[in-house]
Amino acid sequence: MTSSKPSRPFVLQRLERCAVLLRVDQGSVITEGDAVEILRQSFDLTGNRQYVLLFELGRVRSISPGARRVLTAARNILACALVGAEPMDRMLSAPYEQAAYPAEYFTERSTALEWLALMHDILCADPVEHTMSLTVDHDPFQRRRAS
Repeated sequence: MTSSKPSRPFVLQRLERCAVLLRVDQGSVITEGDAVEILRQSFDLTGNRQYVLLFELGRVRSISPGARRVLTAARNILACALVGAEPMDRMLSAPYEQAAYPAEYFTERSTALEWLALMHDILCADPVEHTMSLTVDHDPFQRRRAS
C-alpha cells in the first residue's frame, strides 16, 4: 500500500536567494492548510531565510479567511508583491495592505519585480552580502504617501 501526498493547488519557485514566486492552479481556492504549506515550503526553498514573495493572483478563485490570516501574519515574508489584471484580483489583494510586512498590488509583473527587488535590498538582514537589483532612485512607499 502506498500513500501519496494530497495535490496542492499551488506551485512555488525560488527566484533568487531570498525570493519566491507563488503561482496558483486555475480556479483554485487557497485554504488555511494551503497557506501553512506555502509558508513551510517557501522557507525550505530559501534555506530558512526570510524572503520576498511574488504572488500571481490571476488564477485564484478565492482565498479563505483562515488562509488570509496565516499569510498576512507571516514573519518570514519581508515583502509581498501581488500581481493581477482583473477587478477580482485587486479585491483579493486588499487584505494584504494590513499585513505584518509591506505588500503592494501591481498589474504588471515587471513593475512588481522592481519593487520587490528594492524592498528586498532595503529589508533583508541576511549576513551574507547579496542584492536582487542595482540601486535605483525609486521610493517604494510613494503610493502609500500619496493616499
